[in-house]
Amino acid sequence: VHCEEGLACITPPHGMGASGICQKPEVKPAQPAVVGEGQECKMTVAPEHQVHCEEGLACITPPHGMGASGICQKPEVKPAQPAVVGEGQECKMTVAPEHQVH
Repeated sequence: VHCEEGLACITPPHGMGASGICQKPEVKPAQPAVVGEGQECKMTVAPEHQVHCEEGLACITPPHGMGASGICQKPEVKPAQPAVVGEGQECKMTVAPEHQVH
């Protein structure tokens, strides 16, 4: 016995050989695609069309590229800016740049 068109014969889990019930098949929401470094990503489209970057990567879009596709890249880590102090305060110039106080 077959189900009508558009229906699926849903059997109980682990019910090998058991009869099923004709039901509309469950539609699972589409999962976004995931791509690696250097590949195109799309974050500003409908969820079913999105393309995400692998964990640890960021979708970098061109400046002023609102809605544009991007490229998956490792996020840029900007070096810490040295602290700037005023007259009479302690300064340190002979240490690593991230620890300097100008």
